[in-house]
Amino acid sequence: MKLAKILFILVLSFSSLFAAEAPANAPKNDQKNEAESIASAILGQYNGLKSFSAKYERVFTQSSTKKKSHDNGTILFIAPSDIRMDTFAGGKMTEQTFVDSEKTTLVYFEKKSAMVKKSANEAAEYLSFLKGLDEVSKKFTIGDSTATIDKARKTGMVIKDGSKMLKLTPKTAIANVKYIFITAINNEIDSVIIIDQLKNINQFTFSDIKRDPALDKKDFKANIPAGFEVSEF
Repeated sequence: MKLAKILFILVLSFSSLFAAEAPANAPKNDQKNEAESIASAILGQYNGLKSFSAKYERVFTQSSTKKKSHDNGTILFIAPSDIRMDTFAGGKMTEQTFVDSEKTTLVYFEKKSAMVKKSANEAAEYLSFLKGLDEVSKKFTIGDSTATIDKARKTGMVIKDGSKMLKLTPKTAIANVKYIFITAINNEIDSVIIIDQLKNINQFTFSDIKRDPALDKKDFKANIPAGFEVSEF
């Protein structure tokens, strides 16, 4: 009888233990499921994307001084990895960026110089959403940061009312990228916000987004003007 009583008490103890743990774990699972649902709705529509075009307004906020600089431009993309960014300031073309699977070419018109690097630069990481949820998930841990939008606004991020926000944390170190935030309204991407290791904020806000527009591959080849100084790395 004593043995039966002891076993009965142990069964009750374990039952109580697992019952107490379930509510504690449930919120974490709910948060994970919510993040996956939001990520699927926003990034899943970019799975299998063939091409992309958009205009952007960029604001760079320096963490130490809170000084802001502004420019704007256009982004073009052709799968699997070709990117072209044209940057303007004061209505004048100031910079072009061309990224493919082998190299990055940066053309600086005011300096009359160009730089060719045998690797993709940060632009490929900033725009990683173009490769869709499956590819983003390989390189980043994705979380739902919608609840932190008010706090994020206090740092200088411009986030529209009604937005959802994803936080992308690199699984391995990426130069000049500590976190990437993606904001979306009605599951359409509105902006990409890059936070670097010095807490500087680089925010691209998009407009006139087109998925799978007709683009010409030849427009993704850099044409460096004659007389420009070219450096290769």
